[in-house]
Amino acid sequence: MIRTIENLTKVAVALRAGSEKDRYNFTPEPVDFDFIFGAGSAGFCALEASLYEKGEGDKVSITVPPAEASEVFGHLRMPIFCALGIQKSADPLFLEVTVTGVSDADSRELVQSIARGASHGCGGGSCDCGCC
Repeated sequence: MIRTIENLTKVAVALRAGSEKDRYNFTPEPVDFDFIFGAGSAGFCALEASLYEKGEGDKVSITVPPAEASEVFGHLRMPIFCALGIQKSADPLFLEVTVTGVSDADSRELVQSIARGASHGCGGGSCDCGCC
């Protein structure tokens, strides 16, 4: 049975990003990204909601208008943008997210993720938190 994403599970995804639908010119190769699902202090972001109950191998495609990036990515915005090498986008961002793993998060990972999500406001790596 395939494990599906639920609250506070560790999720591994492969991200592809581009400036047009099905044209992933920002990431020639998929970028691996891990996070704890549902650890943000404001609840689920739109990205997490789209991944809920997905399993390994499932894909989700998202179009992110620049004005909606914070809403779509929530507490994951800066870490995802850093992983993709994007500062911010004036144009829509087209993103393909492939679930590559779902597992239990250990206690240390949960605490770290919740603390980062509650206090993160570095604005791009100047905080030395490891987001960039």
